[in-house]
Amino acid sequence: MQIGFRRPGADGHRALWTAATCSCARFLLVMALAGLLNAPGSGLQSAAEAQSKKLETKVEGKVCTVAGTAVTEALVSLVNGAEEKVAETQTDGYGKFVITVAQPGKYWLLEARKDGFRTVRVELAGLSAGGSKQFEVVMEKLEKANADAKTRDASTTIEYSDEANFTIAGVTDWSGAGVHGSDVKVRTSETLAKETAALKSDSGNRAAEPVSDADSHRSLGDAKEKNGDAVGAVNEYEKAVRLEPNEENYFAWGAELLLHRAGVAAVEVFRKGAAAYPKSSRMVAGLGAAHFADGQYAEAAERMCEASDLNPQATAPYLFLGKMEKATADLPACSVARLKRFVSEQPQNALANEYFGLVLWKEGRREQNQAEIREAEGYFTKAAAIDPSLAEVYVQLGMLYKTRGENHEALRAFQSAVQASPKSSDAHYQLSLAYRRAGNAAKSKREMETCQELRRSEDAALEKERRELRQFVTVLKDGHAAAPE
Repeated sequence: MQIGFRRPGADGHRALWTAATCSCARFLLVMALAGLLNAPGSGLQSAAEAQSKKLETKVEGKVCTVAGTAVTEALVSLVNGAEEKVAETQTDGYGKFVITVAQPGKYWLLEARKDGFRTVRVELAGLSAGGSKQFEVVMEKLEKANADAKTRDASTTIEYSDEANFTIAGVTDWSGAGVHGSDVKVRTSETLAKETAALKSDSGNRAAEPVSDADSHRSLGDAKEKNGDAVGAVNEYEKAVRLEPNEENYFAWGAELLLHRAGVAAVEVFRKGAAAYPKSSRMVAGLGAAHFADGQYAEAAERMCEASDLNPQATAPYLFLGKMEKATADLPACSVARLKRFVSEQPQNALANEYFGLVLWKEGRREQNQAEIREAEGYFTKAAAIDPSLAEVYVQLGMLYKTRGENHEALRAFQSAVQASPKSSDAHYQLSLAYRRAGNAAKSKREMETCQELRRSEDAALEKERRELRQFVTVLKDGHAAAPE
């Protein structure tokens, strides 16, 4: 039997050509679709994938020391409002990090940790799902105090051995920094700065005594600050420290930097001052205020707690802690213990009762603990009885009653707040809402209009104050500007 190939006829040629053409077309179509589906940015991505990418939250930045040196291999974590760690990474050789998460949330904390450094936690205000922000996290080295430093006589002159890591290049208008009068943390930071500066000794009121060159420079710094020459004042305070690095000169220098929004520089000076004079309550309190200005709220509270322990009779650290409690969501446990001590030792102090009541009110709401909420009510009521002019206490009482559904009592509390402080925009705002709940639209509208008018006046006054109180522009030794945001 013969086996071979037979050449196809004309019809066979056409059939083979048609089959080959169809197969090729199908192959090309499949390949094209595969490429299209796998291509980046393809319009055929699933809705879930597109939504996932849309909601990604990106946080990037750099971790460095106060001197600007990169902190490598630091562990950087992103923590949500429930104190859950949702992402973690390490800084690279340049101290840089990038964290990306696809989880919604409005409240975030960025935590940086490394052996040999103090842990830092920074609130990421304004970061929402799908957003992106850059941050610079400043970490402070843990320095082991010399045993002799603890027993060193505070009157002993200390050699100024380490140069400041910054210079003041000039001043700028703080009102142009993009902040708003309603920003509670910014306003609290400004208040803490002014109250820290008020702790300075008045050089002009001291009894006549031999005056050193350092005293002359500090007095000249006081005079220049009063005359509006902030740069000249801070330079005089620095000269005083170089000549005689005592507690008073250190504090004057640090307070001037803090007053003019040079947060990083103020932290450096107060840190050196606290290391040289570890028993100075006001120095440690100044360091806490500087940390708050720099956005390190937990660190700020810990330093305030330390300051109150150094001098439990001093009122300022407790008052600073109370203001920080009003402005910040979560502070370390030490804050609760110190404010409890404040009200225990000064039971007739209206602010002591208000601040400890605030702590109990926050904890009671968070833990749904009715006993704590009732206890908070007691402290608020006592604070109002001691000082009926404290409008904020009535506002807190009104909020407490509103949460419990006691709308009539809440309305009366907000009315008392407005009576105690007719120029409190917050009191008028809450009273407007209370009238609306009571069905009185006319009074609600009138109170809201008053609130808006007062807030415009408050914002204008703040802007004027910020224009008059100039902000330092600091430059680090590495040549980068370090003016606070």
